[in-house]
Amino acid sequence: MDKIGFIGLGNMGRPLAERLIKKYKLYTYDLEKTNLQYFTHKGAVACSSPSEVASKVNHIFLCLPTSSIVETVVNGDNGLAISAKKGAYIIDMTTGEPEITRKISDKLKEKEINFIDAPVSGGPKGAYHGNIAIMIGGTEEQFTKIKPIMDDISSNIFYAGKIGSGHSIKAGNNLLNLICRMATFEVISLLVKDGVDPKKAVEIIQKSSGRNYAIEITLPDNILSGKMVQGFSTGLMKKDAGVATKIANSNDVDIPLGKLSQELLENTIDEFGENADMSIVALTYEKLTGAKIRP
Repeated sequence: MDKIGFIGLGNMGRPLAERLIKKYKLYTYDLEKTNLQYFTHKGAVACSSPSEVASKVNHIFLCLPTSSIVETVVNGDNGLAISAKKGAYIIDMTTGEPEITRKISDKLKEKEINFIDAPVSGGPKGAYHGNIAIMIGGTEEQFTKIKPIMDDISSNIFYAGKIGSGHSIKAGNNLLNLICRMATFEVISLLVKDGVDPKKAVEIIQKSSGRNYAIEITLPDNILSGKMVQGFSTGLMKKDAGVATKIANSNDVDIPLGKLSQELLENTIDEFGENADMSIVALTYEKLTGAKIRP
């Protein structure tokens, strides 16, 4: 059985690693011991540091909260760079910052270590079902070499372009998701105030030109169901939208809708905090409009 390393076994990392452990021997590292124990019970090997992971395998996946943490895991004390082998691949599935990603890649090139970005979109549900979108940044040669392993995670693998392109697209995607989410809650609130049943509104718009992820997935699965759990925090959305804003600023592109959507998100964060689930945004709209979206 081939060996693979996986660092970061949290909300998104766990279902991605679950896909890999079906076929590969996993060498894992995570700050949360319970996350490590979950996988050791499935046959994985728990390592004491990122450096130990790198000493055991040629392919290492990262799924971490931020690019700053990735940088520490790669280049810090007991980091991957200490013991990673020449020709090894470090695949960063974090929703990260393109600029930091390119800096890490350039530094690792000196040691003949491959670093590519491969962020995902589709949530834990898409990861578990093996159809999550994975957007890969790197050279075409790197993409060709890594794709067979990526195919074991998902059926939706895309070559995004040069290093950092995957992270750029992911940041843009999440900003668009936020814009669409806010616009959708605004319209559904309007319709509810006019006497329309929210389930009817969602059902019809799902088949109409206004359909989007919030209408097709967020509202029916997480809001109208009353579950109010999406598994993605307001703080992470703030971070991802902030990455997109940095990209816009560095390229002198104005994003008025993006800025407005972030201001609206701040209303939710001010009341519920950055650990609140993104589904809680619905409560902010209910408070603003008086329209009850939830059952």
